[in-house]
Amino acid sequence: MADPVRLTLSIQDPHLEVGNGSSTEKPCLVLEPGQIVYGRVEVEVLEDVEFREAQVRFLWHTEGKGNRVTGESGTETLTRGGKWLAGTTHGFSFQIAAPTGPLTYNGKILKVLWALEARVDRSLLKTDLIESIPVVLEGSPDPELASLGPIPQERDRLEAVKKGRVGTWVAVGSVFILMGLFYGAVNGWELQAPGRITTMLLVGGGLFITLRGFWGRLGRGKLGEPTVHLSTTEVRRGEEIRFSLVIRPEQKTEIRSLEVILECEERVVHGHGQYQSRHKRTVFEKRLTLAEDQTIKPHRGLKKKGTLTLPVDAAPSFGAPHNQVIWWLRFRGDIVGWPDWREPVLLTVWP
Repeated sequence: MADPVRLTLSIQDPHLEVGNGSSTEKPCLVLEPGQIVYGRVEVEVLEDVEFREAQVRFLWHTEGKGNRVTGESGTETLTRGGKWLAGTTHGFSFQIAAPTGPLTYNGKILKVLWALEARVDRSLLKTDLIESIPVVLEGSPDPELASLGPIPQERDRLEAVKKGRVGTWVAVGSVFILMGLFYGAVNGWELQAPGRITTMLLVGGGLFITLRGFWGRLGRGKLGEPTVHLSTTEVRRGEEIRFSLVIRPEQKTEIRSLEVILECEERVVHGHGQYQSRHKRTVFEKRLTLAEDQTIKPHRGLKKKGTLTLPVDAAPSFGAPHNQVIWWLRFRGDIVGWPDWREPVLLTVWP
């Protein structure tokens, strides 16, 4: 069924840059955060139509392997409830400020896309009438005004996941051990072969899972609980991060390599519940070697300082349900005969 009205959305500012969107063949507006847009909406009525509201707004959404998320900014109402008669035309001029973020992003498994949308809201039972122009939002707004997405990134939770969730592994392993001990105690430890196998599997599996949880801590303990200091964890594109690292092991320790890694990764979640799948992709990585094939003596220890600079075109951090762009500064030590030491630090990158 044809739409009862034909909408035309046009921009009336000759100074606005018009380019080609990477995700669409339609021309798109290239805007900076906060920039004022002047335009006009023309309505050609083909048949009588009742409506609740006509408006223009900026709308963003995610695309890629994760669940789709949407958001809006800067809604401007053109007219409220009424009825348009067939054969009539109506025009509405408007001005609207471009949003302050999140910026347009085109990644590997995640995209953040904007559009300027004209919309006629008819009713809950009828489809809205929509016309839109793709928008590329880019620039460097002040951090006080910029938006990095609807959900702030939780430092403690993300760093725990990156380290391997020690507490989760230990808790699950402890449950299996207790189940094995309880099973044996209930049966008075006078078990037949199947019962002994069940008990051994529960206790042995629990010990293995618990060890898996502590495995990452062994490297840290071997290096004497290394201390990491950063000049800042909130940085803008093109700025540098200064860091210092102090290692004081209790015994002589040999390391094959010691490095710091500046990394950006996309993380998305697809589906829900038992059908949920998680995906991540590293989209930027810069490594700096601090030491190679070195023996660290207890009385001397090891001290290292350095700087890493973010690219001027770095993607800002982004946080939304099921979709994230995350920046890390990761320290990694390859210890001879011991598990690796890993220390991830979450960064917040502003435009």
